[in-house]
Amino acid sequence: MGVIIGERTRYLRLLVISSAILSAGTLFAIYGGSVALASHSFEAGVQGDNIPDNTHIRLDGLTLPPTGVLPVYDASPNFVSGHILMRAPCDPETHVPRVTVIAGHIDESAEGTFVDKVPLYYIDHASTAGSCVFHAHIPDPLNGGAPKVTDIALINLSTQDLSFNPGDVVDVNVQRVLGNIGELPYTQIQLPGNLTQGNPVFDLNDDNLENDGLGFHDEHEEGGE
Repeated sequence: MGVIIGERTRYLRLLVISSAILSAGTLFAIYGGSVALASHSFEAGVQGDNIPDNTHIRLDGLTLPPTGVLPVYDASPNFVSGHILMRAPCDPETHVPRVTVIAGHIDESAEGTFVDKVPLYYIDHASTAGSCVFHAHIPDPLNGGAPKVTDIALINLSTQDLSFNPGDVVDVNVQRVLGNIGELPYTQIQLPGNLTQGNPVFDLNDDNLENDGLGFHDEHEEGGE
């Protein structure tokens, strides 16, 4: 009898844990053979438009295989506005990160999925050897990217393993809810596999005024001092 009760107790614990995971609404990916769940059609969303939230994820010691996805934030069914701060391995010349930051809405249905690469601003004076520091706006209406962001993830779109350096991190700060994806769904499809490696990168501190991104104006363009 004791054995039967013990087995039943373990079964009930597993059932409770499984139910909690399925109801959490955490972002998972369906990509490269990795199966995940992301159903949010039954959720009502947050009442009001302010949900200050911060997610901080250390990346050091992690390795992403080719097509590997690391989910970092999920606000579904709400699409939100906020900021991203990331330190990650980058190309020493172009400063393009070796991991691609994507955002948008990832649904269990391909027809409901639309993601795009996030435009990033390179911060030279905070970067160190081997890794670059980036800042990004979510969404970025001037420079592109997905306009309605419920999900943010890092994806390795290269053909080699990607290992992060000590001190690498991604920090997501969400400030406002802009709407409910169930009420304003995407009408076009764009999957992670449709994207190529590398984010658009802007640099406000170099001598090239062509890579400052829209919304920034340098007084020297009009002969200012």
